[in-house]
Amino acid sequence: PPPDLAVTGIFILCSFLLVGLNGFFVAAEFAIVKVRRTRLEELVGLGNAAAARSILLVDQLDEYLSATQLGITLVSLALGWMGEEAFFNLFRILFPALIDSNATAHGVAVGASFFFITVLHVVLGELVPKSMAIQQAEKITLWISRPLHIFYLIAKPLIHAFTSLANFVLRLLGYHGLEELPLSEEELKMVMKESHEDGVISESEAQIINRAFSFSDKVAADIMIPAEKVQYLSLQRTLDQNMKITEKRMYTRFPLADHNFTNVVGVVHMKDAWRELSEDESNEAFRKVARKPVFVDPKLKQDRIMKIFKDTRSHLAIVQDPLTKKNVGIVTMEDVLEGIVGEILDEHGN
Repeated sequence: PPPDLAVTGIFILCSFLLVGLNGFFVAAEFAIVKVRRTRLEELVGLGNAAAARSILLVDQLDEYLSATQLGITLVSLALGWMGEEAFFNLFRILFPALIDSNATAHGVAVGASFFFITVLHVVLGELVPKSMAIQQAEKITLWISRPLHIFYLIAKPLIHAFTSLANFVLRLLGYHGLEELPLSEEELKMVMKESHEDGVISESEAQIINRAFSFSDKVAADIMIPAEKVQYLSLQRTLDQNMKITEKRMYTRFPLADHNFTNVVGVVHMKDAWRELSEDESNEAFRKVARKPVFVDPKLKQDRIMKIFKDTRSHLAIVQDPLTKKNVGIVTMEDVLEGIVGEILDEHGN
């Protein structure tokens, strides 16, 4: 019997709706992976309710990705069952005499129906929504957050059942289930490089991130100012000699030595020294305001030095050989920070 025109029309309409639904799940899948959580948090601060729902999706990414995969699978099965039949019947309505009387034409019509629904599915149901989601991840995530959350709540028992079954099969094969492994340092560097190439982060941001990866690789001996180049104040010099050093270098802090750099007894903050010198114009002013020196091992890593600076509220440490107790240099907060932000110049270009 010839196909019913009304039924065929309904099936074709349903096929297009299924393609659109498939596109929804594909767009949702790529958008929630691509969207930046920090941007969503910013929108939440502005009172955007959809952003608050979207953060839930991002925080439970595995669960919602499983929901999108389930949706894509169910829609694809329904489209395969309904779409091919619908378009084949459309060809029968358009060319009844040819298709129903000729076996070859009948086969061609079946192939054409399959080809048409495949193109429709791949182009409108996959490629277009994927590209849209990648280019406008934030906008699409906000838009799909409510319907995807509702679908997840409905399909949650089925998702958990499939996940449990998958974990069981993985354990049989000797694996540990569906667990997301943390990214390695090399993978993080690759992500950073791609983000820089795509214009997501700037050149300066990329350089800072790169330096952060190698921050703990350097030790005090790598970044210190060696002893022979250290400018320090000495209680054995005259006040005038010490003042000439402070005026020439214009540093905010100086090591204070009892005699030479081997005998450091403190660290002088010049703001404290100027106040004391207004009342006592002698080297004793330096001794009075000197703060307890911080000593670090030449092999101590930069990240540990930074923690010591934070804990002791110091900006200068004496690098001392633990065996000989010889002072081999100094390291400053600026030296440590340069390991992340690069070389820092003062207002004089030094």
